[in-house]
Amino acid sequence: MAFKSEKEMQGWLSDLFKKGHCLAEIVINYGDFRKNKRHDNYPESSYQKIIQSFQHCLNSFENHEVLSEDVNISLNPGDILRPDFLLYSPGSESILIVELKNIKGPTRQAATEIGAYAAEIRSYLPFLADGDLVNVIISSEWPSLLCHFVYNEIVWLNKGIICLEPIQNGDEMVLKIVDPLIIFKEQMIPSISAKQLGGYQICLYDDQILGGGDYMRLEEYEDSMRVALNAMSAKGNSLKANGFAFLWRHCFDVGLAPYNITVINFASFQTLSLKTRNPLIQKSNFGKRLKRVVRDYDPEGHSRTLDVIADYGEIFLKEFCSPKVEGYSNWETLKPRIFTNTDALAFIGWGIFQDRLFDRLRLMPKHEEADFRFESTDPLFAIEMLKEIIKEY
Repeated sequence: MAFKSEKEMQGWLSDLFKKGHCLAEIVINYGDFRKNKRHDNYPESSYQKIIQSFQHCLNSFENHEVLSEDVNISLNPGDILRPDFLLYSPGSESILIVELKNIKGPTRQAATEIGAYAAEIRSYLPFLADGDLVNVIISSEWPSLLCHFVYNEIVWLNKGIICLEPIQNGDEMVLKIVDPLIIFKEQMIPSISAKQLGGYQICLYDDQILGGGDYMRLEEYEDSMRVALNAMSAKGNSLKANGFAFLWRHCFDVGLAPYNITVINFASFQTLSLKTRNPLIQKSNFGKRLKRVVRDYDPEGHSRTLDVIADYGEIFLKEFCSPKVEGYSNWETLKPRIFTNTDALAFIGWGIFQDRLFDRLRLMPKHEEADFRFESTDPLFAIEMLKEIIKEY
């Protein structure tokens, strides 16, 4: 190891900060990483998110002030929260949480500590955005547990994290940006199955049809329906969820609900039932207990999170129709209903599905983009994107 203890590592970094050095000067590959464009064409979106997270954090490295060093920042007298360093970057107006790790064993504490520090900082600054909290993990070793934590925080929760390691460079000690491929491991790439996506239909019933009203009366409220979709997307992102919704209508007079919204969210527990599941998870005691939960209860993603997202959208629907949730199932079953004798009108995503939609647009050749006259809510463009990332098992 480069240092005998975390205390020694902290003392080394503290001396450099006192001499006026910033992280950009201490990180040996800082300039090369910022200039290197070889990452731009890497096909995996999750790898790109790791690169973007690292580069986002580097924006706060060139100038900063030490706010605290190994002192208790808790406002609660009974709690002890001592981040290794808290830095302020005037250039990006962000706070850097610097967490040091020099022992392989207790790396599981990193997630708990960083989360607790971020929560306490918001006790002082309640409206501080996630993007203005930069998490810097400096570790002598990068075991799987720590890599899993970083991967999940970046890819699924959109946190800004950068990974550094101390190395000897001639006669001096420096920091180096960890190769993102260490964090981006093949077994951690999410592989999505249609059965991992649970949801239902919000049927928009028009009570006036019973009295002989025009079957397509609700057409004048389509803008309000699109507002409801955007509201669901905003709520899904705020809950750190991953899902999407389609607005569609029947082509012919069918029943009392001319319009429908199919709402889909990621069914996390179904990951354990896939053939591609991680064998290490299956062998662990906790993994076996989770498998028993899946076997006994078959959770399909109809969680409270899904209901909160749908309920938020219904606020904008109730003034002109009677929305009712029906057809609890998964994407495999719900997908055909959207595109059979129907007009698909709009799409919205949140979490990874929103990211993938815009990634696909970004990679389109410019002439195709111009010919397509793309709208971000176009359902045909969206369904092609979903076909690329949702696999059949």
